[in-house]
Amino acid sequence: MDFIGREYELSKLNTWYKENRFHFTVIYGRRRIGKTRLLVEFSKDKNSIFHVSTEQSDLINLTAFSKQIFSHFNMNQYSPIFSTWEDALLFLADKAREEQILIIIDEFPYLAKSNNSILSIFQKVIDHEFINTKLFLILCGSSISFMENEVLSHKSPLYGRRTGQMEITSLNFYDAQKFFPKFDIRDSLIAYGILGGVPQYLMQFDSSKSLKENIINNLFDKSSYLFREPELLIKQELRNPAIYLSIVGAIAKGASKLNEISTKIKETTAKTSVYLMSLIELKIIKKIKPITEKNSKRTIYKINDSLFSFYYSFVNPNIS
Repeated sequence: MDFIGREYELSKLNTWYKENRFHFTVIYGRRRIGKTRLLVEFSKDKNSIFHVSTEQSDLINLTAFSKQIFSHFNMNQYSPIFSTWEDALLFLADKAREEQILIIIDEFPYLAKSNNSILSIFQKVIDHEFINTKLFLILCGSSISFMENEVLSHKSPLYGRRTGQMEITSLNFYDAQKFFPKFDIRDSLIAYGILGGVPQYLMQFDSSKSLKENIINNLFDKSSYLFREPELLIKQELRNPAIYLSIVGAIAKGASKLNEISTKIKETTAKTSVYLMSLIELKIIKKIKPITEKNSKRTIYKINDSLFSFYYSFVNPNIS
């Protein structure tokens, strides 16, 4: 499928790239939002190394990264692996003194989880080596809390080193409707209301079929990609998924205040508040306060994700 939307993000990345100097950009956003596809599109026709970290050991990640580096520079006949991450990064720094190199490390939180020194290693190499090169470094991650608290925040070893950052958010309706070229405006609006602006979800609908067929085939068919997708997403992102799923279900059924939600899920308001914060960080739930009041007790919680809203309103209650 053709790449749709993200004109601003692509334009900004290309503007930075054309400066032909050291850049360090942090890109993050929830899963399925299209971060990897954006970076693939950006890296086209560029001198780039694209590494996707995995939930495996540090050695396995370093081995994969080393092989990509040696393959990129046609050096497969040499050492199969760098002895440390610092050695690998120093090698890239040396190469990038004369030529511009784009280095993308996707799913960076997985790498940090397997090596708790990796942030400090990057800090050291950026301060002493990368800063004098033409390297364009991008660290990308789907764990919003990790990227904001461990990479971007003032307590991070990398604080003050980045030259730019982007949170990739949902597509607006103008771009989302391009996924449905054969739908009229009414059906496009309904589809957007169900799926939101998440590219991975928008791709599931086939506008050559009717809107009704798409809903039945993609949301009520047990074998479809979107069936149980909200549950799987929460299980992938959070511990104790049953509690989080109960909270979303309670809000979908009309509970909007903290005490109402905690009563529905039979947890204390203190615990429920902590769980709600995690769902807010994932952009699944939003917190709404009266604009004229501070620290208002009239705060309410609503589902922020269109697919979650549809799923818990129409699919989940009828699974039996």
